[in-house]
Amino acid sequence: MLEEIISKISEGRIKRVELEYVDLLGYLRSCLLSAEKFLESRTGSFDASSVKISSISDSDALLIPDPYTSIVIGEDCRMLCEIWEGMGSRRSSKDPRFIARRAEEFLISQGYRGHLGVEMEFFVLDDDLKPISNRWNGRKNYMISPPLDPLRDFEIEAMERLSRAQLKPEVIHHEVSTGQLEVSLAADSLMRAADSTIRAKREIREVAKEMGLIATFMPKPVPGMNGSGMHFHMSLWDDKGNLFYDPNDGYAELSQLARYFIGGIIEHIGSLTAIVAPTVNSYRRLLPGFEAPVYASWGRGNRSAAIRIPVYKRGSPMSKRIEFRVPDPSCNPYLAFSATFMAGIDGIRRKIDPGDPTDFNVYERNEGLKRLPRSLNEALDELESDNSYLKPVFESDTLESYLEMKRREVMELSQWPSDAEYESYLSV
Repeated sequence: MLEEIISKISEGRIKRVELEYVDLLGYLRSCLLSAEKFLESRTGSFDASSVKISSISDSDALLIPDPYTSIVIGEDCRMLCEIWEGMGSRRSSKDPRFIARRAEEFLISQGYRGHLGVEMEFFVLDDDLKPISNRWNGRKNYMISPPLDPLRDFEIEAMERLSRAQLKPEVIHHEVSTGQLEVSLAADSLMRAADSTIRAKREIREVAKEMGLIATFMPKPVPGMNGSGMHFHMSLWDDKGNLFYDPNDGYAELSQLARYFIGGIIEHIGSLTAIVAPTVNSYRRLLPGFEAPVYASWGRGNRSAAIRIPVYKRGSPMSKRIEFRVPDPSCNPYLAFSATFMAGIDGIRRKIDPGDPTDFNVYERNEGLKRLPRSLNEALDELESDNSYLKPVFESDTLESYLEMKRREVMELSQWPSDAEYESYLSV
């Protein structure tokens, strides 16, 4: 792969190389190198302390491109990179792609291959931060078709751009809320699914910018409407096939191993939430009545549960999976995918029973069910006390840094009154 890129540079077909990397909080960052500079060094360098990956006293880090992530767009080549420190002697323990790689290796050591696809929701806003709407449509937005869908041109262009970037978009449609879309990406390995997710966000933002719009992956940008989730469709495989499928199971054709996997997620759901729903704003989405989960529950075809087992038809071993509905698109996909698989593997190792499935509306009946954290601070408390299941792939200093950054985020945002608070309390 690298030789092919070098050949294109030599032929003048690539003029610039963009080295991309992801920080601990999930922001995609990059630097642009001339083709000549890339040929000379074949690496990049940056100040890792500026993105909280290292201390200011030891901040020099290298970017080693992964040629298998290369995308050539026009005369530019983009590549995601590994982060190396210690004068290039070791991978950074806070490199999210390194954490995902370790998670994949851990799964393999246990005899599994993880398979994951995402459904990612987002809003498209105008310059005034209002969702794009069709005034004749009212609130009948879900999968609305043209000419009532005000975002069909955006959807077509987004599909084109995602395909051009080799991100395998499968479905895009209007969601329930005004100005809200959902895109589904093809399932892949843990690492490649995370790569696709982080890059899809960039492509979608670029499409919006070119159209004079704003695409936001903020979980709850509009009050009174459903927020944006990012549902993980997960399964485990070995050389014989999908380990989550059992044709003899009368409930959902779901294997006992899959049930233990669900048990692990439910067991650790409080601490997991700090990673998969990692912003203060995330908890404005996780409220009853807005199609987001609130209780630790699972069920067949149940969209009020935290974990849904899709059951569109029988006899489909290739598509048997669980859908984890707590996450939102503000998460770092490398950390979130890794942590969720680790929770599931812990459930398999310990044979954790997930309890009875919930085949009812959990918003109306929730007796005996564990409530998800109500705030980021509460979720961080859970992560601080329950993280041993993550230790095979998350270094202690990585978890400590993550907790520290998120605690600071909570503290800083707690000082800012919202517009709603002005309206409620200005005359108190």
